[in-house]
Amino acid sequence: MAQPQPRSEDHELQAKGNAPAAAQQDPIKYGDAFAVNGELAGQPIAPRDAADMRSAEDSVPGVQVPQESGGGFSAATFMESAAAYNEAVGAVRPGQASDAAAKHGINVTQNAVPGGRIVTEFVAGQVVGQYAVAEAPAQQDTAGAKAAGREGAGHDDAPGACGRPADATAARRD
Repeated sequence: MAQPQPRSEDHELQAKGNAPAAAQQDPIKYGDAFAVNGELAGQPIAPRDAADMRSAEDSVPGVQVPQESGGGFSAATFMESAAAYNEAVGAVRPGQASDAAAKHGINVTQNAVPGGRIVTEFVAGQVVGQYAVAEAPAQQDTAGAKAAGREGAGHDDAPGACGRPADATAARRD
């Protein structure tokens, strides 16, 4: 994540009192923060883009964004911070969207892989975030077995055990 560095002419103008500090700061652009190119790379990250990415992340059921699972930041979290900075320096207006995002959209996809899913986040068709979400290990339901009175049931004790089909007309042993 690149942070804009003050230029020497900015310091001179500020020292003379000709310009406020915030007006002289460069906005955070997509190309400064993400490995994107073309039209998107040169555009400042806008508040509507951040809100749309947050909505897209929230719409994928069961996905934990990295900061919630103990790692990095999601694209939406970073974009929200960058958009707030860009508003503060006057590069974007509240509620504004970047041209590329408005034209091509923002979305989040997930693809199943062994042991979990890969979540990929896009702005204007370009990847701005990707992370893995592990599946929770399957746990044996011992509480359900206890409630049914089948805890420790042997192969011959349960209908349908050992390859026999279970059906409603199974003979009951006394």
